[in-house]
Amino acid sequence: MLKRLLCGFAAILLLIGAAGCRKKTAEEPPAGEMDGENLEHNADAGDEGFRRTVLYYATDDGFIVPVMKMIPWEEGIGKAALSYLQDTEANRASAALMGLQTVIPAGTSLSLRIGNNGEATLDLAGFTPHDSAQAERAMVTAVVNTLAEFSSIDSVRITMDGRKISTLPNGTNVKQAMTPFALNTENGDISASTEGAVALTLFFPNRSASLNVPVTRYTEDGATIETAMRALIEGPENDSLLCCFPEGTELISADLFDGVATVNVSAEFLSAQYTEGLDAAAYTTMYLTANALQPVYELNVLVEGEPYEFSTSIMAPMYANEFIS
Repeated sequence: MLKRLLCGFAAILLLIGAAGCRKKTAEEPPAGEMDGENLEHNADAGDEGFRRTVLYYATDDGFIVPVMKMIPWEEGIGKAALSYLQDTEANRASAALMGLQTVIPAGTSLSLRIGNNGEATLDLAGFTPHDSAQAERAMVTAVVNTLAEFSSIDSVRITMDGRKISTLPNGTNVKQAMTPFALNTENGDISASTEGAVALTLFFPNRSASLNVPVTRYTEDGATIETAMRALIEGPENDSLLCCFPEGTELISADLFDGVATVNVSAEFLSAQYTEGLDAAAYTTMYLTANALQPVYELNVLVEGEPYEFSTSIMAPMYANEFIS
């Protein structure tokens, strides 16, 4: 009950204009072509001369989250993207405004080479070890997932001072090229090793309700919209995250077809309208969670089969989180 009360209170502060990071929609140039002018100007093109780029940061609560940031188009856009994750005074101050932390140690020199096979090699020179294995793993996850947002990169190999290595100073295994990591995996009874288990990506607000956090939960019930919405309503396992559904809310039905998701919940959800921002926060988490299953352009929320009237205007989010300008 306490978690539910905290959920309703904190959702007042939730930033709504954010949404699911879209995977791989702009390209890093092939090996030997590091000219930003060779990149496609497409759906991720922002204002003239800037690109909408999804970066992965650590949070003050210890999660890894995607955050869209407008960055200038320039030669070697992949390396430029990583530069925002480096621990500089400017980056640290900018990230702190959102409860984020940089992940690449200060003074590290970066070089990036992209092969025709989709494997990127990131070399770290002058690398200062992290204070903990957790911080080191956070860097690896953030770096790999950030680079994998570029369509020409499928995997990332990390080297140090031009040499292949098996582990980083705190023991993180980097022997092989790495593909994007599942984020913020819950420690439930079902794990990736469980026969028949599938991963769901659920979105919950963090404790301060300032960020939407992707959580990986393994289930034996299949990666369906019904399973995902039921898990979302049940709430997170981690007490640092919040649910957005009033006590007693149950899922009646959910379907997802041709980019349109429809979620029908019980009448208990109606009480969400009495806590400012709570129903809009629930909409955002439902949209992001559905979009993690397949691309969504419309979400319809029903209560006992009737369209729900939100207490404020809502918009379909484009990214899970957006950097403060």
